[in-house]
Amino acid sequence: MAASEGLSHRSISMDVFFLEAIVAEAHPLVAGSSVKKVHQPDADTIIFRLWNGRQELCLRINASVGASGLYFTERPWINPETPMRFCQLLRSRLRTLRSMQQLPCERIVCLTFDGQDAATYRLVCELYGRRPNIILCDDNGRIVDALHRREGDVAQQNYLKGAVWSHCEKDQGYSLEEAAACWSTEVKGDSPVEWLKHNVRPMTPLVARELVRLMERGGDPPQILLGFARNWRQRHYVFQIAELDDCPRLCAFEVTGLRLTSAKTFGSASAAADCFFGDYASSGGTGEKSRLLKVGRRALSRVEKRLERLHQDKSRTGEVEELQQRGQLLLANLHRIRKGMHEIEVENFYEQGTRVTIPLDEAISPSQNADRVFTKCKKIRRGYEHVERRLTESTAEKEWLESVLLSLREATTREELAAVAEEMKDFGLLPRNASRPRRREGKGLPKVREGLSPGGFVIQWGSNNRANDYLVKHVCRAFDLWFHVLGQPGCHVVLKNPRQGSGIPEEDILYAASLAAGYSRAASERHAEVMIAEGHAVRKPKGALPGLVQVKSYRTVRVPPHREP
Repeated sequence: MAASEGLSHRSISMDVFFLEAIVAEAHPLVAGSSVKKVHQPDADTIIFRLWNGRQELCLRINASVGASGLYFTERPWINPETPMRFCQLLRSRLRTLRSMQQLPCERIVCLTFDGQDAATYRLVCELYGRRPNIILCDDNGRIVDALHRREGDVAQQNYLKGAVWSHCEKDQGYSLEEAAACWSTEVKGDSPVEWLKHNVRPMTPLVARELVRLMERGGDPPQILLGFARNWRQRHYVFQIAELDDCPRLCAFEVTGLRLTSAKTFGSASAAADCFFGDYASSGGTGEKSRLLKVGRRALSRVEKRLERLHQDKSRTGEVEELQQRGQLLLANLHRIRKGMHEIEVENFYEQGTRVTIPLDEAISPSQNADRVFTKCKKIRRGYEHVERRLTESTAEKEWLESVLLSLREATTREELAAVAEEMKDFGLLPRNASRPRRREGKGLPKVREGLSPGGFVIQWGSNNRANDYLVKHVCRAFDLWFHVLGQPGCHVVLKNPRQGSGIPEEDILYAASLAAGYSRAASERHAEVMIAEGHAVRKPKGALPGLVQVKSYRTVRVPPHREP
């Protein structure tokens, strides 16, 4: 039920309940782990690559306004050519992560590190408000440096080097149990939602709305508050991404009072957060990748609204048959119609035993009334053909935009990002600099990833739409196998078959299918449905958007997503 601290459409930051779930999940995994590398892909984000003796973990900390959070990530990122100031400092000082703790009822997480020369450092992550920050302090609490250097007044925190970091204690208010005990006496004329938000800790606006909605349905307020307190303290989490009021929410508890749509459940808090911030938050709000994602999402939103209107128009074309029948009934009863009649009731021979009343125009003749009905039928039919064509075009455009967004999120180098930007320019999503000549088609080959199956067969897959097209047109032969996740954007995968028609072991086929799922939007799911087709059944239609193909015949398998290390 936990979501962003405010219900503003501008804020999707992780709330206190979800952050607590993340810390409880992450602390046992990271305690005692060594820091392999520190990355800073943009001005607001720090990523730690940690080794705990069993596996490598990537801990991402977002300190961006309206999109702050902390979680494990499996998504790629692009590093700047030169490490930023704060990143270089962390690389030089931090060696081993000892512990991760959250301040009670606060969106502040403290990471304790061992550093050089047996020094101890504390990394304070303030993941709230309009000024989120990451501060490195020494063992005396003095600030070594901060991600965002800010100088505050007496009432505000000073983030300059040498200042002592301190946390301004807030009025604790009521606990959930105390609120349950005093509900009948304290909550009178005030709005219950506002009272919960301002007097109970921990509390978020969304949780307050959910609890009050359950009360409005007839639930006993003290029991509802105590029940939520019990779920929270016993960590009965249900991690979901859902929409409320057309805004995405990151949920840590099951929601039964409020009406959520498009709910998707995850097995861990980090998996949900990684998917959530990857899909809805730009990379720290800065940089080329963020800008391209914003342009792509805006274009996708326009296409989705257009599709909604077209489906509404298509639903109205169902009256064609009814109008056609009316016209035929008028022709069959012309001898009964006189000019000046405003309607006529006739026997409906399309439905035996029923009669129908047909409105008429009093100013025109009977035959003109019938002609008017048939003319309207023709007009609606032409509109229906136009709507069908527009639906087909808009659906293809939506699929293409979704694949463009996936390519942007998967981009790990500036070259890959530039390739997607070039594709967006070709289709008018980005302006093209008139002073620079357009890139000549065929100059250089698109980047294609390559690996081996367990049986030693070559597997190739694209990094963007143009690479996918290259695979279909120039790499995939008649007896090769082609893979793509079913019904979702993803890369095209080709399993090369050097035996020219001889069978490929099922183990190798399933491995290639799992790669197709892993490099798709279904990468965070436990299992995904993947299409498998022979090369001769896959073709690129003339004029189709990049990355879109036609498949004559295929079979599907259900596999867990997998990505190459």
